[in-house]
Amino acid sequence: MFNLNKRNIENYNTEPGLSYFKNQIGSSEHTYRQGKVNTIHKHLLREHSVKQRLMNTYNFKGKVFTPAAIVLQGIKSVINFHTAYLVGNPVTITGTPKAVELLNKYYRNGIYSKVDWQILNDLMTYGNAFEYVYLDENQNIKSKVFRNQDSYPIYDDNLNYCYFVEYWKNKQGGDEHFTIYYQTHVDTYFNNRLIESKTNYTGLPIHYTTMDKAEYDQFGDSMMLDLIPIQDKIEGLLSKLDDAITTLSLNPVGVVTGAKITESDMVDSNVSGAVLNLEEGNTFTYTSAEMDYRCIKYELDQLYQQFNLVAGIPSSILGQNNIANVSENSMSMVYQLTENRGKQNMNSLVEGFRERWERMRRLMALTNNPISNEDFDSLNVSFNISKPIDTKQNMENMKMQYEMGALSKRTIMELSPYTTDSAQELQRLADEGKSISSTPDNETSTSEETNE
Repeated sequence: MFNLNKRNIENYNTEPGLSYFKNQIGSSEHTYRQGKVNTIHKHLLREHSVKQRLMNTYNFKGKVFTPAAIVLQGIKSVINFHTAYLVGNPVTITGTPKAVELLNKYYRNGIYSKVDWQILNDLMTYGNAFEYVYLDENQNIKSKVFRNQDSYPIYDDNLNYCYFVEYWKNKQGGDEHFTIYYQTHVDTYFNNRLIESKTNYTGLPIHYTTMDKAEYDQFGDSMMLDLIPIQDKIEGLLSKLDDAITTLSLNPVGVVTGAKITESDMVDSNVSGAVLNLEEGNTFTYTSAEMDYRCIKYELDQLYQQFNLVAGIPSSILGQNNIANVSENSMSMVYQLTENRGKQNMNSLVEGFRERWERMRRLMALTNNPISNEDFDSLNVSFNISKPIDTKQNMENMKMQYEMGALSKRTIMELSPYTTDSAQELQRLADEGKSISSTPDNETSTSEETNE
């Protein structure tokens, strides 16, 4: 991961050793947090509580009956929806032309559109995300996103972020891997043996958290922990409903009054049109239970409504309602919960992005490509939200602002989802011989999106 010189470890003994970090990751705080992480991770791997029904089998009509266990994966759709809503389109870096051009170059080389997706995906899933900025062997700036299951940020009693531990254990062989991040160096252990120690130029990994805080304030809380119990209830109800339909409606019990029907009177189940002759006074009927459809539907509808409410997504996304021929204002109302969640996620991401840029700036200086304070302070980010919008209306609004002198063409470029690199676009216009101060008659570059 690094192409840096090994550090001088003469002061190594002044830092906490491996035993200290083993005690830290085994503390009640991290054990509790990792328990929640594992609960979410297993649920996403289809290990749902409804599968416990498969452990019980019953005899029904002389055959073994296995209860249904319907597993839903709506939570994955919720995570992907919120992630794509905010970073499905690459973010737009804004600032001075020099700063934008420089940062966009590193973003392209480091494939940061994928990194942003991974970070927000982890935020939505676990409430926390961890990113480490580094130089690869080709002197390119890149980022590593850690698995939540392997991540242990260490805070002191004053909630100061002091160390970061990446720990995982091989399922086959049981080999233990520790990577400990100090402010100035990174130590790697394999089976309790220090095998590598390198200089750390970018400090500790960036800790992204949601605005909803967990029991420990330095960690974020996951929305998934609210959705899993609702989905478990829906799965249990649907599974029982499936059993009821299978056993009571599709396989009714035949009831005979009068003379007993023996096995010799039966016909093969594959025969169609068979006739059963009964003696006078005998009757034959099918007995089936009548299910209260309205009560079942009402409960399911209420559960789905609560699921969508907690998930913060339009019900139409999961097929609960149909939307057609709605206005822009109506669409905004449908997406209101999504926008609220998106604004929270924006604040979490922007805070982490600023830390990322600071670390990237350190590495730029090391690679003889420094950025001035003025250029760095101008940096900001604009999110190109994936939402159905009235493009024509947005274009007219932007054009109106430009004609009033309240908006520049460069700002329009930065706000447009079609222009992810405004500096590059300005250069292309210059190459075509078009001045940015001119006003072409066919100008239509505009879009609505959120600035942070």
